[in-house]
Amino acid sequence: MRIWKWLKLGFDQTFSGAWWKQLLWLASVIVFFFFGMYIMRPEVTVSPDGEAERLGFWGLVELFIDPGGFANQQEVCRPYALLVVLAGMLLLTGILISVFSNMLERRVERFRQGDSHYAFSDHVMILGMDDMVPALIQQLRRNERYRKCDIVVLTVADTEQVRRTFHAELERKEERKLVILHGRRDSREDLKKARVHQARELFILGETNEYDRDSLNIDCVKRVAEICECRKRRARLTCHVLFEYQGTFSVFQVSDLSQQIKRYIEFVPFNFYEIWARRVLVKGWGDPVREIDYLPLDREPLTEESEKYVHLVIVGMTRMGIALAIEAAHIAHYPNFKSRGRKTRITFIDQRAKQEMDFFTGRYRHLFEVSRVRFRDCEREEHSSLQTPPTDLLDLEWEFIQGRAESKEVQALLEAWSREKEQLLTIAICFNFPHTSLALGLYLPDAVYENEIPVWIRQETSDTILQIVNASRKYQALRPFGMLCRGYDLTLEDFRLPQWVNYVYDYYYEHSENPTEVPSEEILVEKWNRLPVVKQWSNIYNACSIPTKLRSVGIDLLRGDPVRELTPREVELLAEVEHNRWNVEELLLGYRVVTPEEEKEIENDIRLKNLYKKRNFAHYDIRPYEDLRSDESGRCVKAYDISITAAIPFMLKNLKPLAD
Repeated sequence: MRIWKWLKLGFDQTFSGAWWKQLLWLASVIVFFFFGMYIMRPEVTVSPDGEAERLGFWGLVELFIDPGGFANQQEVCRPYALLVVLAGMLLLTGILISVFSNMLERRVERFRQGDSHYAFSDHVMILGMDDMVPALIQQLRRNERYRKCDIVVLTVADTEQVRRTFHAELERKEERKLVILHGRRDSREDLKKARVHQARELFILGETNEYDRDSLNIDCVKRVAEICECRKRRARLTCHVLFEYQGTFSVFQVSDLSQQIKRYIEFVPFNFYEIWARRVLVKGWGDPVREIDYLPLDREPLTEESEKYVHLVIVGMTRMGIALAIEAAHIAHYPNFKSRGRKTRITFIDQRAKQEMDFFTGRYRHLFEVSRVRFRDCEREEHSSLQTPPTDLLDLEWEFIQGRAESKEVQALLEAWSREKEQLLTIAICFNFPHTSLALGLYLPDAVYENEIPVWIRQETSDTILQIVNASRKYQALRPFGMLCRGYDLTLEDFRLPQWVNYVYDYYYEHSENPTEVPSEEILVEKWNRLPVVKQWSNIYNACSIPTKLRSVGIDLLRGDPVRELTPREVELLAEVEHNRWNVEELLLGYRVVTPEEEKEIENDIRLKNLYKKRNFAHYDIRPYEDLRSDESGRCVKAYDISITAAIPFMLKNLKPLAD
């Protein structure tokens, strides 16, 4: 019984395994048969001298492959010959054809199930099947850098369903050289089979509705680094890593990976909500094409003499709403703060605003310690409050309004704001339910539509309804955003200008003057790669603010205005704006203002400045522009803001065009 079980199990395992095992099994059976029949061949052939002879080897082969040889056998040899002929018909005609047929079927099945593996090289890998994958593949195919690359998608999802999704959303030419593999992104063996160490770039997204996606994505980064180290990869592998939660994303904006991982991985974290916030609020420095036109918050230039101010109203304190608020806090800084006392106002409206406010202000505690914050309960005015900071450090103020967006009280506020001439109002409706956002966006007070106030409405899958609605003059200022299918934008991963900002800063630090010669791309990239991740993000936020700052002095990159040299007054003005922006950036990243005791100690010994910064996250330079002091080199910190600002035209004029 054991032998019979061993034979059956071996047969099943062989014929459900690799093709070479099936051929090996068939060859073994044929060899065994030949060996047995060769020993058993009868003495039937009579030679001229009367001696009996056995059937030769080639005679046996002839009988095995040609049934016609049966007729030429002597009478006494016919039973043996019949056995050989039948065995040949069975093994060659029956089993051999079945083996090859089974091999082809198995190969097709393995391909459909994503179990086939190939010798990939210089390919783009996407780990996980998320809703944004089809749009990402479209962008890769339209980009000259990736057009000829294989695109490999590794996922645990049903590969047939994934293939149908791609057929429905991609064009035929976009599906070329697209391979779907079935496997786990945290499995070392699956990553090795996909030859991740040979990839050009890696996008680690994770699976739709996956529990603890962020932790699994970081585990995947570690596995990839280990494989690259084992295979002795030389060039660093660029890994774009999706973080589902903004809290995790914020941590990796200020935290570096281990040196062992950084040696092999160029780590590029991103967040779906942050990507959309930048897509809506930040206009690129190279006139990038945008499928949907979003007016900037400062749709009118806010000059030093302007009496107007930006007011962003966010309805719904969802993750998308929070991301919009943080991005606006990074870029919405204007030169009429000191001259006219105008501050950018960010207002949240939510039915649970008090609870969400406590969580939000606790998360960015040091920012709100020095911010003007107002809370208003539309139903219970006695619960309203106002927090005024001891110093007027920031050019931002915050407002939290508790109430239902459809209530009369909230609607009255929206109408009053829409009619106020001094504010540039923008309304962003950020509910998690698309139909709720759409309904509110279509039934705002008439003053919103009459004054053509920009209204951004969060949609999840499709913007078709709003495209139809936009044909009506009444709703022409409505814009959809937040669609899952457009959740990733390759143009937002363009680090050319941030690299330039870093280069100018370093050059000024070393030479006390701005560069006049254009550095090579290799130098820019080398200096960028040496930066800790927190400094990289600081340069990214600086670059994102450049279009807004230039609009304040009459240079609108969105309209295609030519870049000109800045006057000394414009440089001084925008340098102050840059420092106001930088104050908010550092507070958002977790730094705080130094205490009076710490300030005295640092003034007595300037070397303590970096110590407090690293140990206590207390930054000596978070202070009003006019109160900036000297650093360790004896140079006033204002000089860095002036240097970066004065170099803006030089940087923009020498940016190489982005390949599409």
